Amino acid sequence: MHSRKGGIIILDRAVPDSSSSAETFIGHSSESDILNEIRTLAGGLRKRNGSAPENLDFTVPIGWEERIGHLDDQPIRRLIIFLRSTGCEWVEKTGGCTMCGFYCATSRGREVSADEYIAQFEHVMDAVDLGDYPIVSIYNDGNIFNEREMPVAAIEKICSYIDGYKNIRKVVVESRIDYSPDEHVAKMKKALNGRQLEVAFGFESANTQVMNLCINKGFSANNFDVFHSRMRGMGVLTKPLLLVKPPFLAEGEAIEDILQTISYCVSRGIDYVDLEVTTVEKNTVVHELWKNGLYRPPWLWTIVELLQQCRERFGDRAHVYVSPWNYSVESLDWARNCGKCDAGITEAIQRYNSHFDTAEFEGLDCSCREEWHEAVMAQETRTIPERIREQLAYARNSRLSSP
Repeated sequence: MHSRKGGIIILDRAVPDSSSSAETFIGHSSESDILNEIRTLAGGLRKRNGSAPENLDFTVPIGWEERIGHLDDQPIRRLIIFLRSTGCEWVEKTGGCTMCGFYCATSRGREVSADEYIAQFEHVMDAVDLGDYPIVSIYNDGNIFNEREMPVAAIEKICSYIDGYKNIRKVVVESRIDYSPDEHVAKMKKALNGRQLEVAFGFESANTQVMNLCINKGFSANNFDVFHSRMRGMGVLTKPLLLVKPPFLAEGEAIEDILQTISYCVSRGIDYVDLEVTTVEKNTVVHELWKNGLYRPPWLWTIVELLQQCRERFGDRAHVYVSPWNYSVESLDWARNCGKCDAGITEAIQRYNSHFDTAEFEGLDCSCREEWHEAVMAQETRTIPERIREQLAYARNSRLSSP
């Protein structure tokens, strides 16, 4: 069923989790204790953010930008709209995912009304010709189908605006799988009047320990299978968002974890996935580890290696897009090499995203590649629970000893 590489368990298949609710994930007793400690730490760190600034205008979105998208295997223009939202309910209940700082860009619990969401979308319509974009992605730093976070009335009105642009062929939204009731998804699909609806969702790892202990995601691959089947039955596309180098994983483990997760997606008939590259964002568990020298964002060489190995292993069965690592909140650290070769490799990744051609990486080299290779080959002998427990204790003692 599994093999061990260093301290991480590499799964031949994801361990099923019979829980139907994200919050009912239960591991071994020691794992439950660790998860409680992670959630306590994450919740305490979130409180440092305080309330949203009083001068925030909730009729104006965080922003928007153009990125590469794909339709019919061809690169096209895609518009990303970042709405300023109420904030992810998972953060408020459990402290949120260990790497995610998006809550800082939201109202932090203050309810954003349907009229305010609609005004934000109208603001974008006034600034940009939506008809120039065959794909429009609407992100709310949370869960668009959770009515507590975004009223259905706002979704329906926004869809009616989209229906006025005949060139828009696909709409992409984001949501956790446990905050996506069928009736809300069906309403949006109907309101889009024949356009494709795609739900992007965090499926950071097919490894249950990585998902629930390293990330605090609260569900497993089994829950993903059920969700994917539900959406497919409704004619809705799904786009898994995989995480490059979750906290508590060594560089080599992170590579293998992504490859295992892509393999899992391919086995479910999913041929398009997004790689989300971990950044360090303020007042997150990752930030706390980073401050104590316990976390380094992935090397750019790691991303190149992942893409090349994916091409070799899966060919055209897997189209792997690398999301730019500029998000709705400021990052304190991000994927990098030595500094000398960073720009060239980042540009090669951007070119790769257009046609998924790994030939873009041919000829790339730098003296820092040897140091990266050493990081990849370094063996971690501790299990995931052991290293999490030790690293959290180190970070806790560091906080207690600081003036």
